[in-house]
Amino acid sequence: MYKNPKFLKNNSISQISNSTRKIQDGGAFFAISGSNVDGNDYIPEAIKKGAKIIISGKKGSLKKIGNDKIIKIYSNNVRSFYSEECSRIFGHPSKKISICGITGTNGKSSIAALLSHIWGLEKSGVIGTINIQYGKQKEKAKLTTPDCYEINKILKKMKEKKIENLFMETSSHALDQERVHGIEFESAIFTNLTQDHFDFHKNMTNYFKAKNKLFSQYLNKSRKKNKFAIINIDDKYGLKILEERKKSIKYYTYSIKNSSADFYIQKINKVKKKYELKIIFNKKSCTISTPMFGNFNFENILAAFAFSIVKKKPLKLIINKIASFKGAKGRLEPVGKKERIIFIDYAHTHDALNKTLKSIKIEYPNNKIITIFGCGGDRDIKKRAKMGRIAVKYSDKIYLTNDNPRTENPKKIINDIIEGIQNSNKIKIILNRKEAINRAIIASNKEDIVLIAGKGHEDYQEINGVREAYSDHKVVSQILRDEAL
Repeated sequence: MYKNPKFLKNNSISQISNSTRKIQDGGAFFAISGSNVDGNDYIPEAIKKGAKIIISGKKGSLKKIGNDKIIKIYSNNVRSFYSEECSRIFGHPSKKISICGITGTNGKSSIAALLSHIWGLEKSGVIGTINIQYGKQKEKAKLTTPDCYEINKILKKMKEKKIENLFMETSSHALDQERVHGIEFESAIFTNLTQDHFDFHKNMTNYFKAKNKLFSQYLNKSRKKNKFAIINIDDKYGLKILEERKKSIKYYTYSIKNSSADFYIQKINKVKKKYELKIIFNKKSCTISTPMFGNFNFENILAAFAFSIVKKKPLKLIINKIASFKGAKGRLEPVGKKERIIFIDYAHTHDALNKTLKSIKIEYPNNKIITIFGCGGDRDIKKRAKMGRIAVKYSDKIYLTNDNPRTENPKKIINDIIEGIQNSNKIKIILNRKEAINRAIIASNKEDIVLIAGKGHEDYQEINGVREAYSDHKVVSQILRDEAL
């Protein structure tokens, strides 16, 4: 009754899709069962739009297809099968590119941006939260890690442009949903793991299992030679990855606390407006200067440094490139005029907000901190009160506002945040984000630190399920222009 899965390969079928929106006449439709949507429910629509081949993991759904001209293929893992076929139809492009997967809760975008800065975009590329970029090509990212069809499509273009290295952020969703199945990774970096995406993973155990797939499954099974992993051992989940280490992978560790790490920051000194990091590695040391501050930034620098040393990039070049790197867009990014201290940061978890505010407090111990933030709707509710507690701990004034409430009631989100805040005198609630930022900046003194947290690089605001153009960067620029008039 069912054709062998090899039918697609043997008959050179290249028109494949897991979405009825992209079905082409005579193509193959992969009916993937998701957490919210079941592709099997869309089989009739796929056939109506011209699909001649249906792949499903549910025999019952295949039996319901009354048209004898439709080719039916059963697979016990439709997701991985689809990913493999996406790789096949684009000529297995990941075989020809050195791919580094970067995973963890925080730091992925910053490390990817720094690595592309060190290695140069002429021969390297980035796939991540902020953008997809290689050579002169640059486009906005829709997801941290795209669909497997899009990944392989991008990889093929990179191969044609002779891109040699790719730094790819690999999200827990992508790893769990096997979007990177069939990608031949050469290396991987683990940053850290703290509570996030509990709306999807439910708990830390599942969240870690998803992240660990990059090492235990995808990198482990990759056919690339000289595979290696860079692991942050200051994080307990990094230590867990090491406990489960695979023989096919060479592991290197980094730390700003543990001198036994392969790459260790022994000293951190502030010299004028910059920091000097003394790094111990391979029984020698070097000093790196950076204009950025905060231990989390130093950890990201160390990860990128370790990767580049392992890949035998010249030390002098690495040092010079790190010294000239000012940070990724929307990551504790200073904006506005020199006489104003305003930062835009992507911190949208309690751990990220804690690290950002703590770093600002250490860097500016005598300045007042004004924090503007909210929490995303239809996402992990449990982190909201935690973010409130952290904000009130470090901030002198807090403006609670919208941050992509999506389909959720914005007032409910604010109330969830307030549950973690005891000192209500510090709070102002202004749901309109543009107005909240405007009021905060106008009310601030030039000695105050204004932190606008949550959206970072994003250029949209989603309210009532509708996305509208919006940018914290543009809002701040306009406010400061008006202030100057």
